[in-house]
Amino acid sequence: MGRFLVAAVALAFLGGIACASRGVALPAIVAGAALACCRNCGPAALRATLLAAFALGALDVLAFAGASDDPGDAHVRRFPVTVVETESTALDRWSAVVRLADGERALIDGTGAMPIAGVRLLVRGKREAFDGARNPGEPSERDLEAERGITWRIAGAHVLSRAAPDPGDATLWIPRARAWASARLHATLPEPGATILAGAMWGERGALPPELRAEFQETGTVHILVTAGLHLGVVAALALALLRALRCGRIASSLAAIAILWAYAAFSGGHLPAVRAATMLSFALLAHAAGRAALSWNALAIAAAVIAAAHPRTLESASFGLSFSCVAAILGFAKPLCERFERAGIPRIVAELFGVSVAAQIGTWPLTAATFLIVAPYAPLANALIVPVVGVAMLGGFAALAATPLPPLAALIDNVEISLLDWIVTCVRGIGALPGAHIVATPPPEWALAAYDATLALGIVALVRGARLRFALLGLAAASALCLWPPRPVSHDLVVTAIDVGQADAILIRTPAGHAFLVDAGGRLERGSAQNDSTAEAIGERIVVPFLVRQGVHHLDAILLSHPHGDHAGGIAPVLRSLGAGGFADSGQMYAGHAYHDALDVARELAVRMLEPRGGTVWRTDDGVTLRFYGPTQPYVAGSRNDINSNSLVFRLEYKRFHMLFTGDAGAETEARLLGNGDDLRADVLKVGHHGSAYGTTPRFVQEVAPHAAIISVGRHNLFGHPAPATIDALMSRGIRIYRTDEGGAVIVRSDGDRYTVGSFLNAAGTTAYAQES
Repeated sequence: MGRFLVAAVALAFLGGIACASRGVALPAIVAGAALACCRNCGPAALRATLLAAFALGALDVLAFAGASDDPGDAHVRRFPVTVVETESTALDRWSAVVRLADGERALIDGTGAMPIAGVRLLVRGKREAFDGARNPGEPSERDLEAERGITWRIAGAHVLSRAAPDPGDATLWIPRARAWASARLHATLPEPGATILAGAMWGERGALPPELRAEFQETGTVHILVTAGLHLGVVAALALALLRALRCGRIASSLAAIAILWAYAAFSGGHLPAVRAATMLSFALLAHAAGRAALSWNALAIAAAVIAAAHPRTLESASFGLSFSCVAAILGFAKPLCERFERAGIPRIVAELFGVSVAAQIGTWPLTAATFLIVAPYAPLANALIVPVVGVAMLGGFAALAATPLPPLAALIDNVEISLLDWIVTCVRGIGALPGAHIVATPPPEWALAAYDATLALGIVALVRGARLRFALLGLAAASALCLWPPRPVSHDLVVTAIDVGQADAILIRTPAGHAFLVDAGGRLERGSAQNDSTAEAIGERIVVPFLVRQGVHHLDAILLSHPHGDHAGGIAPVLRSLGAGGFADSGQMYAGHAYHDALDVARELAVRMLEPRGGTVWRTDDGVTLRFYGPTQPYVAGSRNDINSNSLVFRLEYKRFHMLFTGDAGAETEARLLGNGDDLRADVLKVGHHGSAYGTTPRFVQEVAPHAAIISVGRHNLFGHPAPATIDALMSRGIRIYRTDEGGAVIVRSDGDRYTVGSFLNAAGTTAYAQES
């Protein structure tokens, strides 16, 4: 134990943080105290030390938990801000990280000329906190932005005035230097190379083509676009090599390299991943200065404990787990893998590249699958081919910036850089095009991830004690199978989830036998006719597709598009590209929106069967679920406030005694037609039409449907005033329980056919159970 004593104490400290974060610190401390009193559990001093470390970790969490979350400002006001960094998001749109007067950072979106770093703006808007998760399984936007050091969003930001940078503000020297370096790269290197290099050198969030960014993700190489361990490791290695060339001693070069490392972390923006990597490498350099092995379990554990102590919430973040799992796996598996490859006749340098790459994949793939929802089988190959080139490209980038006063030399370096960056893009695209280059993966359950981590730790311990590599790999293979095909709880209920997609609609229907139907797919209302691109589709890519995959949906039985507006059709093309569908049901109306036509084009390319259900159409599944369509009917409703809305698909979902009515964006004209047709519209749950607008959900219609619960899919602070007070009154006057996505996030309906429950994701305690009347 003496060899790993420091690591054991650090791990006990981390255990205290983890238990306190999960609310089980006190029981764990009691159990630890019982063990500490047990004479058969090691020396008394060791037991007491580990218990004390554990308790300190728990107290650290409590110390950081004192401040409550500030929701922001309720009213629009003016903010003097200073631009820290910017990025272009579209032709005339930009996003900027700005510093508020109190020193905190916020995110704003703007139009027109993009401001440079240091420019002072007067902005009018509303200061809001970022969202936590609003749908089951969804990551927290608040935590993701905290990794970048950003606390607020200025919603509806409008720039009132601009002023030149203050040359005497020393806090802006680094952002302005970074902006100059970015402008230099983008002026001399072609795209996408300039964006890739800027991402590698200081984590610039450039606008890569969506398909190329997806290929980086699918080949397991997206990490090169974010300044973290790889990039700071390159800087540390370059600094040590340079200092040794200048004949600095081991101690002096190590300490100077630490200073250079932290200066580079600050230059890259000081984001948490860079700070985490700098901390980890600083302990490695200190160990090197002391004449010890730079990579050791004690140094790694101390670095993890220091980072977690400063930011307890980061311990459960994916980036923290990926960072330390990667290094731990390299530390435990890289050497034996390299030796195995060398014995197989592979040249040493190639064996080392593949050994490190495979070890890194061993440490990170389950968490990568859980975070990014893909398994990248060729990631070791991609990283072995690309990562060394990234290091050389970073060196060339530094050299090109330094050679700016010497244009001929800078041009020569730029030509070399173009070749290196072309190699990276070629590798990513080539490997991404291989069969099975990426596999869509539903996240493994937490217990499967814990089992894999435990197996990984046991394998490392076994290797340290001289066990054969094959036994460790066999154990990991079994744990990997458990992550890929874990036994999951089987539900025999009908489950309907109204996904929180803001001011839009997207509803997933899962039948008892696992059939999956998607009713609308989120998006954003489009203005004007078809365009070359649509922001409506971003909601589908960012929210709807990940939600479906996390729910275990890898293929849809059918997509039902209530009507072609962008706030309903936006996500269909991304969903079809990612998951496919057996059928695409459409209301059959003509509409010029880009998202709708893109959905039709993708459906045509994939040979998805097009369906146009009409009033009287009935679909039945093999597990007793019926979709009974009431509209649209011919002739289409004409002359209404919005004919596209009025001719939405309207259908009733039936499962035994449970009924739920879906109305799309249908308004009062459609409701009157349905009532005039004499259809049986009674339902236990009503999905309220048109986001609760004042032009539908009439009292007579509500009386005829007679629901116990109503669901309104609506965005917070929307510009339309939805839901309308008249709609709310029409529902509440009949004692109907209202569930809104703007207030409670996703709304989940679950029924066994006899009883059903309705509840909001953010208010599980408010879930209400109902029993059908006889």
